Amino acid sequence: MDNITMETLLLNNTNNTCPAPLLWPKDVVEDEQAALGICITAAVIHAIFWLQLIFSSSIRQKSMQWIYAYLLTDMFLLLRFCFSYTIHTTSTECQPSRSRILFICYFEAILDNYFNILKVYILLVLNLCRYIQIAYNKNVYQSSRCLLVLAHLGIYIIPLLVYIAPCILGWTDVGGFVRDTCVIFYANMYIQIFNTIFAFALPIFLNILVISASIRHIHSKAALQKSQHYVSAREKLHRSLVIQFICFYTLWAGLWSPNIIVYQASINKKNVIYIVGILNYIDVAIDPIIIAALDFRLWHAWRKHLIRIKNTMLFITPSQVRVQPSAAEVHTISCKTPKQKTTTM
Repeated sequence: MDNITMETLLLNNTNNTCPAPLLWPKDVVEDEQAALGICITAAVIHAIFWLQLIFSSSIRQKSMQWIYAYLLTDMFLLLRFCFSYTIHTTSTECQPSRSRILFICYFEAILDNYFNILKVYILLVLNLCRYIQIAYNKNVYQSSRCLLVLAHLGIYIIPLLVYIAPCILGWTDVGGFVRDTCVIFYANMYIQIFNTIFAFALPIFLNILVISASIRHIHSKAALQKSQHYVSAREKLHRSLVIQFICFYTLWAGLWSPNIIVYQASINKKNVIYIVGILNYIDVAIDPIIIAALDFRLWHAWRKHLIRIKNTMLFITPSQVRVQPSAAEVHTISCKTPKQKTTTM
């Protein structure tokens, strides 16, 4: 960390009497209004999602732990943005201490990348768990609890060590504040190549590998059952799970990848960093919507709450519902699907 160029940080403001290196210039603050609006929208969407989790016991399942871990990373990314925005719009200190600048700079740069890396590895484990269930008909959430705990610890600890170690060993340098974060440069090309493989190439390759294995298994099963003129409900469910994950993964990778590539390549062009940052925040904002649309358990819970809200707004009381000609109508909003519960992920 001693390699940081303090002069570049202190030149953030052209006012010689009070440089205020942590304070964003007016044009940057104006540009960040778009990101601020997206993050506020994302915070509202995520708040609705987590409130649904509190009030719906049907979606508090062990098989959904990776989905919730993934969405928690979105929450931390939103908190990271709030921290940066608050610091860089309110900090008017003319000569902040060197240690404070170092902490804020590395905190912003590492934390943003760290949580984005967590997302891809969480999706990898989720995809792997689904493949095991599809190929071996095994519920890993019941039979492999210790392995799941180790997977959680490994996913959270290893990436953090990978990004903190080069900073401690002096293999990184900071080029100054660009837009809303510091740009970290690698002093060693081999470290940069390793981090690029670890953060982008390896998890993407493994995800594609697992998805391909799932597709091959489903295709072979479909060919066998087609010859027998029979397709089981389980195979239909497995096929829909793979299709859903492919749709989600394609959209997610398009929004997530540019930010990781720019960070690992140490690109310090303001417009490029701004665009990939906006894409990343859009991904954070739409994650709950996409996941809820693809997972039938979440979709049923959302539908039930929407019907309740609609009934409340129309002043429809339970007594009014009970006098309807068909008693079965009372239970339609509960979305009970006993057969689906036996095959949930």
